[in-house]
Amino acid sequence: MEHQGRGAPTRIKRLISNLPYTNVAIFLLLLGMCSFIYTAQKGLESIEQIKLHNDAGRVALQNSILLTETMSLLKDVESGQRGFIITGDESFLTPYKEARDQFGETYRKLVLVLESDARDTRYSHERLDSLVESRIQHAVFLVNERRSKGELILQDASLFVEGKLIMDQIRAEIGQLQADQLAFSDRSNQMAREVQRRSFNLNYWISISATVLMLLSAGFLIREKRIRDRAEEKLRNTNATLEERIDERTAQLQTALQRIQTFAIEQEESIESERRRLAREVHDQLGQVFTSLKLVMLGAKDAPPEAMKEKCGEFTELLDEGIVVARRISSELRPALLDDFGLAAAVEHYGQVFGKRGGPQMTVVIEQDSVLSSLQANQLFRILQEAATNILRHANADSILVEGGFDEEGMYRFAITDNGIGPQPIRSDASGVRNMRERAALVGGKFQFGPAARKGTMIVVTLPVHDEESE
Repeated sequence: MEHQGRGAPTRIKRLISNLPYTNVAIFLLLLGMCSFIYTAQKGLESIEQIKLHNDAGRVALQNSILLTETMSLLKDVESGQRGFIITGDESFLTPYKEARDQFGETYRKLVLVLESDARDTRYSHERLDSLVESRIQHAVFLVNERRSKGELILQDASLFVEGKLIMDQIRAEIGQLQADQLAFSDRSNQMAREVQRRSFNLNYWISISATVLMLLSAGFLIREKRIRDRAEEKLRNTNATLEERIDERTAQLQTALQRIQTFAIEQEESIESERRRLAREVHDQLGQVFTSLKLVMLGAKDAPPEAMKEKCGEFTELLDEGIVVARRISSELRPALLDDFGLAAAVEHYGQVFGKRGGPQMTVVIEQDSVLSSLQANQLFRILQEAATNILRHANADSILVEGGFDEEGMYRFAITDNGIGPQPIRSDASGVRNMRERAALVGGKFQFGPAARKGTMIVVTLPVHDEESE
């Protein structure tokens, strides 16, 4: 038996030594947490019980005060009518009248309190009602008798004896009620103190037990940390070479990314240069040819044959249309306003043309566009074209607001907002948003696409602004 008794602690120690220290610490922490949770639960229950007892005691005290007020008003009625009967002075009726005016409301509150008492010994106030009513009626009767008979009423002592007897009975009833309320208040306070004492003892011992468990778990965690620190030191030494290789590879990738971005910018610039050249050729050559043909046909209008005049009119309309088409193609390839007057002028002209072609009305509020480089202005204009096309196709909007200017962080903010149906799920093969995002990234900007503050969709491009020397 002695050998078995000594073997039990040994088995427990062996079991604990075979467990990871973290598991033991977690188990102890869980026990501590359960202890604290149990303590908190019992504490809440104790608080509720204390609150109930305190509330009951407070209500009993309030009821006692209400009984005192009721008795005080009855005394005022009695003293007022007695002073008037003895002296005949109307001034003695002032407290009598005030007490009568206040007595009805005060006594109504008292009756409500007595009826709402949830205890089994709930008081029946019918006798008190009868006594109070008799005393007030008797006081009114005496006052009226004094006014009608004068000092002769003083000779009838029985009238005063009757009022005194009623008042003594009322004092006895109210005194019994006050004693009951005070006794109940004392019992409630005593029960609250008892609950508080039990709660304190429970919290004290459970807190000590939980603290011991927490300290034990902290010791196991510290030991586990030391073991892990030694293992992590070996791991850091092993991964030192691997981290150096990763750093070298990251640097190579960053260099390659910079080269790709530079190449993309150069390609975009060459494309824009070619677009400007094509725009000039279409505008100068095709427009000049159409204009010359128009002058020739205008000269032919004066020829005698009537058929020739009609034919010239038709040719003139066709040539006018060709000139308009040539100018439109030139403007779409590369707006001349973008190079001559900046982004704001180009966007305003584009908005007018866009509205005349059946698109939503465009409001333009662009400021300080002169700080933008040629490449930045061009990409913002292309983003606007892409966004306007998407709005016309999908947004079901009737107005577009285009804003540009510096934000609080000193970045140039270009925003396009419509009042349409808002962002819709983007198809996997859709390229509009992707193209706008790539154009913003091409000039080092940030692209945001989402719902507007009130209604519709909002596109925001934020660009860094550099001075000419850094450019």
